[in-house]
Amino acid sequence: MSMPTIDLEDIPPRDALAAIMASIALQEAAIAHVLNAEGEKIQAVVGLADASVEDLQGINESVGDLVDNVSSLAGEIQRKLRTAMEALYPGQLPEAVATLTVRLVDGGGNPVNATGAAFTLTNTEDAFDQYFSFSVGSATWNNNIPPGTYILQQTAAPAGHTIDSGEHTVEVLDDGTILFNGTLASILPPTVTNEVTP
Repeated sequence: MSMPTIDLEDIPPRDALAAIMASIALQEAAIAHVLNAEGEKIQAVVGLADASVEDLQGINESVGDLVDNVSSLAGEIQRKLRTAMEALYPGQLPEAVATLTVRLVDGGGNPVNATGAAFTLTNTEDAFDQYFSFSVGSATWNNNIPPGTYILQQTAAPAGHTIDSGEHTVEVLDDGTILFNGTLASILPPTVTNEVTP
């Protein structure tokens, strides 16, 4: 049995790349619709007068799983877009860099005054420390972060709060997109929790 063949018209490379970029735009629009639908689902369940704690936990887990999957897909789409743009404009794209902003919240999700907090961002390939500037509710690394994989650790907490003791993975993709603990930062903003000291 012979292999099936697909006959394609001869398409100019620039037209093919433009079509690929258009398909990427449609995929991004589809992701936006999916996330909007999930938001409406949460609103509907929260608005039920007889919604139980179990119902809320179930919808939270369901939406969380979907956001994780969408985040992974969005990262792949961003990489595909960068590849198409590099082929369409060879040698013209600047090196992608990123700026990382981390939200500081207490156990209730309320913004924490970040004064007194400190973080290190360590490149796993060439270890170095970087320092953040702080404002109410957030910490920002002012320098551009080149593509690579990093570990974010909090080394000091604001007065009256406990330190976040976790190690957070920060992955900067070739197009400047940031994954924070595996989730696309534009979908779920990076957050660390500094509980109020009892």
